[in-house]
Amino acid sequence: MSAGSGLQTLALLGGGMAVFVIGLLTMRYGLARTASPYTERWIKTLVRTPVRGLLTGIVATLVTQSSAAVTIISMGLVAADILSFTDTIGVILGTNIGSTFTVGLLSLNIERIGPYLILAGLAGYLGALAMRRRIVRRTQIRQLAISVIGFGTLFVGFHVMTAAAAPIAASPGVTHALQAARVHPFAGVLAGAVVTAVIGSSSASTALTLSLAKAGALSLAAAIAVVLGNNIGTCATALLASIGGSKPVQRVAATHVLLNVCGVALFMLILRPFAAVVSTLASDPGAQVALAHVLFNVISSLLALPFVYRIAAWLEIILPERP
Repeated sequence: MSAGSGLQTLALLGGGMAVFVIGLLTMRYGLARTASPYTERWIKTLVRTPVRGLLTGIVATLVTQSSAAVTIISMGLVAADILSFTDTIGVILGTNIGSTFTVGLLSLNIERIGPYLILAGLAGYLGALAMRRRIVRRTQIRQLAISVIGFGTLFVGFHVMTAAAAPIAASPGVTHALQAARVHPFAGVLAGAVVTAVIGSSSASTALTLSLAKAGALSLAAAIAVVLGNNIGTCATALLASIGGSKPVQRVAATHVLLNVCGVALFMLILRPFAAVVSTLASDPGAQVALAHVLFNVISSLLALPFVYRIAAWLEIILPERP
């Protein structure tokens, strides 16, 4: 791959990534405007047990399409003394599971429906503007149409990234670097964590990893390592939001970091066997990465669920209230 074509490929990959992030932000904006009051109400009333908190975190993340947003809402409710710190642990476990929805859809190879979704959302938006009565319903339809436009844009961006990743797989420099990641999977974890922290979206960075895997630029084990790192990088938003907060708020952020880091450490110990199991469950490289993402989040969340109260007691010792 020549320098000119290499720059063109990188520009195309970056452009696809930008389109994907724009679509993701647009979808979140529309869904948040449509359902944010209900999301906060769910979190207030449905987290009295760890299992209910887990289910609430899943549903709230599906609605907002942002695990970081749900975690920050939880931190705000803790700061307002509406929720206790312990109530939020189940919610955080649920957000990890709910965050797998978008990447799971991308693995179904239906990215070509993106333009049709954009057209459908645009038609719905224009139709809502033409409505004369029922102003509230018109506003809801308009916000929902914005979400559909963002959803379609997300697929378009992913399709561009997938097309741009194919020449990268054949690049000698990239191949050499990825071989190092295969030998040292922790390099993949570090790369995934840094990229996600900079972008601010684990869905976007996981979609990029999925694109590289489909193009053959990443082995399954290396791609899983990067995906594991993405889960650590997504903690950056919660950590920033906890700066200057009360001890219960800082405990929520610390819980997010602790659960994800421990989950990643556990799966890194069984990375090769885990990749072998995933490869037997799916044949398409993109589906394998998405499946690994889902399995990691579901298994690690369910393993931690029985220990919610012990985790809460431990963090209260580490981060005690100051008189």
